Amino acid sequence: MTPERFALLTRRHRECLRGVKALKGSKEIAAELGLGKSTVDSYLTEAVRLLGARNRRDAAIALADFEAHENDQVPEIEAEPAPHKIIPDSAGLVSEPTPMPLPMAPDGSTVGGAVQGGHVHASPRLSLPVRRQGQARNDMTMAERLLWIPTIAVALAIGFGMLATGLDVMTRVIGRLSHLG
Repeated sequence: MTPERFALLTRRHRECLRGVKALKGSKEIAAELGLGKSTVDSYLTEAVRLLGARNRRDAAIALADFEAHENDQVPEIEAEPAPHKIIPDSAGLVSEPTPMPLPMAPDGSTVGGAVQGGHVHASPRLSLPVRRQGQARNDMTMAERLLWIPTIAVALAIGFGMLATGLDVMTRVIGRLSHLG
């Protein structure tokens, strides 16, 4: 791998690859860097692609070797600063926004949609047969509850039918394979 390929890596790519080199999983790296697991996975996938490595482990080892070799050489003139040195990481520079109070109905249930991460997201009203987060109780009408009974029964029948069909197919495949052998 050429030095030009390593120059394509951002600070986050390098941090994630260093975590892989330290035998940490994506969840551990995410917790350490204050990122989501899927974000770490994205950084690692992109780093593997940029370096042309086979997998994240090979990319991490290549980066460690490159950085060890790079630290052995003493540069005479400081090159242009990397983008992460020009623009500081904004994490920690802005205070966390204060969460908006949740709109509540008189019965204590949330109004206006689903609650996620302390925020109410508008969504079409779909009454589920379970109590949602932030609700004091399930607010379904008797008619809605009665409509869920056949819906659940049909879903279970379809699921068991698919299971029985799958088992039947597997039995036939195993039977034919045993006749061949």
